[in-house]
Amino acid sequence: TAVPGAAAMAINRVASSAISQSASQVARETKVRRKLVKERARLKRATVKNPQARIRVNRGDLPVIKLGNARIVLSRRRRRKKGQRSALKGGGSVLVVGNRRIPGAFIQQLKNGRWHVMQRVAGKNRYPIDVVKIPMAVPLTTAFKQNIERIRRERLPKELGYALQHQLRMVIKR
Repeated sequence: TAVPGAAAMAINRVASSAISQSASQVARETKVRRKLVKERARLKRATVKNPQARIRVNRGDLPVIKLGNARIVLSRRRRRKKGQRSALKGGGSVLVVGNRRIPGAFIQQLKNGRWHVMQRVAGKNRYPIDVVKIPMAVPLTTAFKQNIERIRRERLPKELGYALQHQLRMVIKR
């Protein structure tokens, strides 16, 4: 009776460590906080009846507004230039979200009530505009594919051993 419980326990440990390692790797690559990456992975835990853990990852792009508070940073240097596009007539300000500078971006409330960082798609034209996002699909996919196999090979036998010992200790104590 101890073995299925131990197996489920080991599988869950391995799965959760795979999630956290992959999240750390993606966070390093994309320079996004680890918490934001980690909450995109959901773990359906293994049970005694069904010894399979499921990891579901939301691979959609991450809107930049999630990175922290957005603020407009005005550049201190105001050079006097002749001509209609002079720095004095405005401009020279950059939107900073978290630790990212996004040139030509602005904040706007959408119809659904959410605030987002927007950017013009076609140069200086008024429309179309689009939400500024960080592409996450590729780094998330590669990181999870690499790490899950590797961690299963390395950690699962060890974790199984630990879990079996633990279960046996519980049974013997009773």
